[in-house]
Amino acid sequence: MSEQLNWPQPQDRGFTRMDLLASLAVLALLAALALPSLGRGAGQSIIAQCAANLRQYDMALQIYGNENQNNLPNNMNGEWPWDTASSVVSFVTNSGVKWSALYCPGTSPRFTEQDDLNLFKFDPGYFSVLGYATTVQGTASFEGVYATNINTSLNLQQVNYLGVYYPVKPASRVLVADATLNESGNSDSYSTMLTYNWVDIDGGYTVNGQVKPHLCPHLNGNIPLGGNAGMLDGHVEWRNFKGMQNRTSMGAYFYW
Repeated sequence: MSEQLNWPQPQDRGFTRMDLLASLAVLALLAALALPSLGRGAGQSIIAQCAANLRQYDMALQIYGNENQNNLPNNMNGEWPWDTASSVVSFVTNSGVKWSALYCPGTSPRFTEQDDLNLFKFDPGYFSVLGYATTVQGTASFEGVYATNINTSLNLQQVNYLGVYYPVKPASRVLVADATLNESGNSDSYSTMLTYNWVDIDGGYTVNGQVKPHLCPHLNGNIPLGGNAGMLDGHVEWRNFKGMQNRTSMGAYFYW
């Protein structure tokens, strides 16, 4: 399913690595001081810390684009949308983003920091299994992200839908997103989605020889509450679960 189609508006761009480093300090301060006071307890704090993480990741990819004639990186070698090429991961972390910021704190009931580090080092030299899905070109060569959701550059996207190209505002284009996923099906029916398994998703990650299933990061019982998404224009927004749609074509189905 494609992102919402909108007509273009002028966009300001130009993140630099210094901008990112300054933003990291501000985001860390907000996460430590302001966010727990939002009134919804630990769950809201986790959502806010996740948003701060995605903001860092999003900015690093935009810096890549600014340094490469607005072209976004090519993300090869992985099978799922969170499998991210080592070249991309290296650029992001070399821009000042800590590896741990590439994992949503919402999975912490099951995944420890050491688990996340093991996923970060999943296949050295080829790809890392991150806690967030990305939509840059080359993502998920096997478990394919729908072409209408792939972003190749920071420029205005021209989305081909049924043979017609539509311009889509960067503010409406997801660049990175929470890994909200299941392996039950790809229906966009909310009532059907409520029956899917969002809590135990096989992923090939083993601990002591046994598979440790993945789970969605922001759960309300056994179903997702929603997820954060970092957009092509740099902002991060929360999306309620009811409004999410499947964005992949086979195997493990990712939603944002």
